[in-house]
Amino acid sequence: MFNSAALGKLKYSTYLCITKRNQTNKFKRKIENMNIKRITFAFAFAAFAGGVMAQDFSGSSLEERIGYTNNNNEDSIKLGRGYISMFQQTMADKNWKDAHINFKWLLQNAPYAVNGIYTQGPFLLYNLIQSETDEAKRLEYFNELMALFDARQKNLDALNSFAKTTSTLGDVLSVKADYYNWTAPSVKGSGYTLNKTYENYSQAIKMINEKGGREIEGSVLQNFFLVSDAMYKSAPNALREQYLQDYLDSKDACEKMLQLAKQAQAEGDSTKANQLVAKYDGPLAFIESTFSQSGAADSAQIVNIYTKKFESYKTDIAKLNSALTLMQQNDCDNSDIYYQYAEAAYAIEPTFTSAIGLAQKSQKDGNADKMLEYYEKALELSSSDANRGVICLNISNGLTKSESYTGALTYAERAIKYNPDLAGKAFLKQANIYARLGQYNDAVAYCTKAANADITVSGTANRLKENIQKAQANQAANERARRAYEEFIARQKAEEDFWTRGVKK
Repeated sequence: MFNSAALGKLKYSTYLCITKRNQTNKFKRKIENMNIKRITFAFAFAAFAGGVMAQDFSGSSLEERIGYTNNNNEDSIKLGRGYISMFQQTMADKNWKDAHINFKWLLQNAPYAVNGIYTQGPFLLYNLIQSETDEAKRLEYFNELMALFDARQKNLDALNSFAKTTSTLGDVLSVKADYYNWTAPSVKGSGYTLNKTYENYSQAIKMINEKGGREIEGSVLQNFFLVSDAMYKSAPNALREQYLQDYLDSKDACEKMLQLAKQAQAEGDSTKANQLVAKYDGPLAFIESTFSQSGAADSAQIVNIYTKKFESYKTDIAKLNSALTLMQQNDCDNSDIYYQYAEAAYAIEPTFTSAIGLAQKSQKDGNADKMLEYYEKALELSSSDANRGVICLNISNGLTKSESYTGALTYAERAIKYNPDLAGKAFLKQANIYARLGQYNDAVAYCTKAANADITVSGTANRLKENIQKAQANQAANERARRAYEEFIARQKAEEDFWTRGVKK
């Protein structure tokens, strides 16, 4: 479902003045008398999209940008300014039909006047699609929408040259992916497929990761994972590995943005920090919840996948390490195939990941000395205390899974000593351990410490704390019920004893 709040408020250029009502009506009559020739959007896009990408409008005025495609004709420039005013007014009034007329004129006659043509245009076309009942017209609007994104991509350099906030190709593609996802399924003839939606999101996220961008919006990550989840459900056996990787990538992207919140907080910008948490903690929780309900993390299935792939992966260090991470994240790091991957990876290029795998194997084999040797080797393979702190947390995870809770707590503490910046994550790890041990008061206390120490884990810590407190409440209720039952039995036995003694007498 479309969420208009996710798009943000429409931003209007401050230099545009809104024409008064009577002036607007007079201007409209003038336009009607001009009998502007209508042409299709596909032709219009092709006419101005090619060959102007390198145009630089740095420092240009609105009049210069309007005049660029009108030979600087004074009447055309005045007309363009009027259309911009009317476009802004009709958009503010949610008068989609008239806004569309103004939008088309600007796109065809002044495509470099304002970025709002491209940033507000999709919202306009979305609303036209939603309000239209004629299927042919809906398809026409949909094709205009997709063509608008194509035009923006082709002209991005020119548009960025005068934009207050520049965009990358990845930024544009992510918005296009959202609009395709929101509109295509309901438009007959759009050619919609779930595969195409998935490809749109994947391409956008990959582009931003590789070439940069403002950020991958939390809503985009959430929508992408929803599509990935639908893909997985359509063919779970064939797409499980892809889905597992999408989960890790989406989760990692949210966590990186939350890390920026922590950085902002450290710099004293609490407003920015809270905004980032608001944008990414919710999607992170949603992604984790959706994944946990999917059943994709079935250990037997994952082990089966990587057992079959071992022969083809065993000489490829990148694939071995990726498989180790996936198995570790999905509780398969106590399986024989996990140990085989660790041994193969360690033989090619020892890393802390493969060293931890061999440590866990040694522990399973009952060789405590070898286990400690590999854990320490994992620490040695890092060149900085910051990374050693991360490795200690990984070791703590491994020890927790093997129920070596004392060691897990110890390595969580060591993580803080190596890297105090990891205190929040280490406290959260300790909270989980105490929860496993049933020491709920300690678990709650560490949740509070984690939330206070690190804004990036505050959401997760508070959710864990809430769950623990529910478990405590249930435990207390069960204890009360147990005591009440025991008291009832005691009373019943006392009564039976009384009557038995009385009968005997």
